[in-house]
Amino acid sequence: MPHPTVSTSQASRYRVTVVSTERSSTLERAYVLFNERNIDQLLAMMVDDVRWPDVANGIELRGKAAIRRYWEGQFAQAQPQVLPKEFVEVGDDVVAVIDQRIFDLDGTLELGPMVVFHRYSFRAALVSRMTVHRRREDALGG
Repeated sequence: MPHPTVSTSQASRYRVTVVSTERSSTLERAYVLFNERNIDQLLAMMVDDVRWPDVANGIELRGKAAIRRYWEGQFAQAQPQVLPKEFVEVGDDVVAVIDQRIFDLDGTLELGPMVVFHRYSFRAALVSRMTVHRRREDALGG
């Protein structure tokens, strides 16, 4: 399925470029680790005071311990699968276009497939924040 295109005026407004950088490689690795449920290695890719969304509860988590508890609870109830389809650089951030599916613990599809947009901020090479967006233009607009 083709992805929506960004017009020239949008591209200059958002400084959008498809990336194949170290950051996109880091994020590709993070999605593999997430799908493998490797929490320790995922947390090692983040700053200590990382900010992370708890979409279901509409709050922002702060710090690695809070994210660990969130993921442990999430993985005890469901098996989310997230597959990056594209990475787009927006200034110093990177937006990942994600094919997301949620399975129950028996492997039955509960939700999806659906496309969501994850926007990442970095401090040096580590993730400092992630936000989730349903619409591409919201993710790109920051």
